Amino acid sequence: MTYVADLLRRHLKAIRSRRRAPPAGKIALIVLAVLRHDPRLADMAGGNNISASSVRR
Repeated sequence: MTYVADLLRRHLKAIRSRRRAPPAGKIALIVLAVLRHDPRLADMAGGNNISASSVRR
């Protein structure tokens, strides 16, 4: 998870992403959970206090 979070941090910095995005660690956790367990996006969004469209992106 740390490796994926580091990759995300570098990518977000390279594209000069906005500060409103969730922290890279949270994004990494969501990405890995979706890839491994294939949960519904609405379930992942509700459990992490973000919108379903953010999980989809």
